[in-house]
Amino acid sequence: MRTALIACKTLEKEISHILGQEPAKIDVILYVPSGLHNTTSRLQEAVREQMRLLEGKGIERLLLCFGLCGNVVEGLVTGDYETVMPKADDCITLLLGSAERRRELDKTKRGYFLTEGWLQGEANLHKEYKDAVEMYGQEMADAIYREIFQGYEYLTLIDTGRPDYRAFVEKGKKIAEDFGLKPLSVKGEQSWLRDYLLQDIEGLQKQDKVVIYPPHSKMRFQDFIPSEEEK
Repeated sequence: MRTALIACKTLEKEISHILGQEPAKIDVILYVPSGLHNTTSRLQEAVREQMRLLEGKGIERLLLCFGLCGNVVEGLVTGDYETVMPKADDCITLLLGSAERRRELDKTKRGYFLTEGWLQGEANLHKEYKDAVEMYGQEMADAIYREIFQGYEYLTLIDTGRPDYRAFVEKGKKIAEDFGLKPLSVKGEQSWLRDYLLQDIEGLQKQDKVVIYPPHSKMRFQDFIPSEEEK
């Protein structure tokens, strides 16, 4: 089956790491800039643009690798191929392996999650913080961002198994200090993302972890609402 992958660039390092270790038949890989999540129309248009690049390529299955952040799915129309997408609210849930693990961490260690891909994204809160320092001065910027993060205790750094994780942790410690948070390292769980990239679609469907659309279908946000068993 000729397969394409369109993914958020935030996940590029994790995807490359998994595909470098595991045999996966993905014929075309395309990325969408990570800084578009705050503007649904721009994010959707970027995905549509990548989907248009697949026309006439003989693609039989498209793997979309996004969470629901940015509401990327609502109203998208699939092409001449089966389209699959993880049933994850965002990439953090995907990298932690399950919605249950995410909820557990939210309850016991109230933190703002950080991944290496997020840190290297075109737009992120730390870059905005540094811009605020230049614009308003250190004292005012600190006051603004400590207000933003007052509901959090930790900056939670997700270890996704990459060999350069320690360098990421050191950067994360400095960011945590800037935001008035404690750095906390947690182990990610790659099985969901790995199984998705290796196209164990049937297995993931049995776990209610993917949504599958036939060709020329209209995608809907409500299709990704967790079942009662998952809540």
